Amino acid sequence: MQIQVEFSIVPIGGDPHLARDIARCQQILLEHGLHVELHAMGTNIEGDWDTVMTAIRACHQALHQAGRPRLYGVLKIVSAGDGEKPFEDKVNRVQQFMVAGAD
Repeated sequence: MQIQVEFSIVPIGGDPHLARDIARCQQILLEHGLHVELHAMGTNIEGDWDTVMTAIRACHQALHQAGRPRLYGVLKIVSAGDGEKPFEDKVNRVQQFMVAGAD
């Protein structure tokens, strides 16, 4: 089953700078062959349910191994039995309305 996920992970305690941790997770997601879009508050992920969840688990494991003792993660999951439109299609549709006006 193909899903779309908004994922964020925040280490609790220790170094407050997150860029290195985020980069590590981005690399893991890409290594799993997932389509990812990094944004200021997290990462959008498209892919197969099992692959996405395996990659997210790998992110948690990698950050723990890197010395982050406690992690707070948030997932928002969208699935559709008839297939989900890619992120790009959804954004393009909104932009069409912006160009045409809010009518």
